[in-house]
Amino acid sequence: MSFWSILLTFLPWIAFKLILLIPLFDELLMVKIAITVAAAICVYQSCIGLNKGIIALGSVGFFALSLVMVVGLTNVWYLYHLGVFANGTLAFLTWISVLLGKPFTLSYAKQSVDPKYWDSPGFINKNYRITAAWGLSFTICVVDSLTRLQYPEIPWFVSEFVDDASMLAAILFTKHFSRPPQLRPIDKPSPTEG
Repeated sequence: MSFWSILLTFLPWIAFKLILLIPLFDELLMVKIAITVAAAICVYQSCIGLNKGIIALGSVGFFALSLVMVVGLTNVWYLYHLGVFANGTLAFLTWISVLLGKPFTLSYAKQSVDPKYWDSPGFINKNYRITAAWGLSFTICVVDSLTRLQYPEIPWFVSEFVDDASMLAAILFTKHFSRPPQLRPIDKPSPTEG
């Protein structure tokens, strides 16, 4: 599974989050800029054929809705719940891909695995596990976003740490679990034998 292909799928989300961390202008303007840039990335990815799979399609839907609700209408209620909606979208799409029997990581794994293994139980099982790790990570982010709304006195950096740690855990799990199995060397007879 290529790290770069997954990174490209999540590029609109990464850009969205990174732009929100930049304290250039007032918070509302930065949110509008972040949504606009993320939506533009989604459109660009669609135009060049990179937008494939449930996560990519859901990203287009989320950022299109956010363009209307935040950039166009400045809907305060939507804006207040934006973190829950963003993380909820990713969690929902991830778990739906599992429930539909097509874990979203399958399409990325197939880019680097010989087609003769695509239907093997081990390959499919591995992708269910990796997708479940991402689903758990996104679910933790939803809980973190809801907690942030319920308890605004919790320092911002604590919530960011939880969010980032869960994402890092999913990335590391994916990197570790997507490695090909290590083959043991065949025991060779010693030169003194036989």
